[in-house]
Amino acid sequence: MLSPNLMNAHAETTREGRNSAAARLFRRLAPHHRYRWEIYDERLLSFLGADTIWVDAGCGGNDHVARWGEKVRFAVGVDVADHPSRTAGPFAVADLRHMPFRTGSVSLVTLRMVAEHLRHVPEDFREIDRILAPGGRLIVLTTNRWSPVIALPRLLPHALRKRILARLFGVRDDDVLPAFHRFNTPARMRRGIGRLRAESVDLLEQAPLDRPALLPLFGTWYLVSQIPLLRSLRSNMLGVFRKV
Repeated sequence: MLSPNLMNAHAETTREGRNSAAARLFRRLAPHHRYRWEIYDERLLSFLGADTIWVDAGCGGNDHVARWGEKVRFAVGVDVADHPSRTAGPFAVADLRHMPFRTGSVSLVTLRMVAEHLRHVPEDFREIDRILAPGGRLIVLTTNRWSPVIALPRLLPHALRKRILARLFGVRDDDVLPAFHRFNTPARMRRGIGRLRAESVDLLEQAPLDRPALLPLFGTWYLVSQIPLLRSLRSNMLGVFRKV
């Protein structure tokens, strides 16, 4: 899986991709197509308010805090290491299992393309549970391990998968992080975790309009995944959890 910062870098389509013949055909077939980032950002903004204390855990380049931190009382990005392309905004280097915040002091935590990289579940969520105040929310955008788009690459050795993904997305292979998918099925997310109860779990799919060579394959899967019986195999999941 790509790191959150790199996935954000690919969220915007290029002019060439938008104007390709494949992209024009796809837009006619799927006029309501939206990128997962658009849907995630819309959901995130619905929880940001003047009293919100927000921790973006595993923030990568900290771009979301830099973009929307002024909408809340306080916002900070947290990651295990500083990112070379990190944007401005409050930031802390910390392990996600030992975050420097008081118990019950946070009203919103976000995990954006992070949950698939967590090796120890449910232990990795205990710190989120600890820092969230009762009634606080956790928003999780992650991948669905049952999707063929996710499952088939997982059959490859990690070193080979890194090289392939780096070539496809034009990034360094050391920016492709190992994934474990311990929290990454619709059923597992709907069960919630500890005191974090699922309020909603949405299955999302998108097509790479900026990659004309890949669009026929992934665009076809996008269209096929609209069939109700196959919606549980969409590639991405967006969950909202409330601490009780």
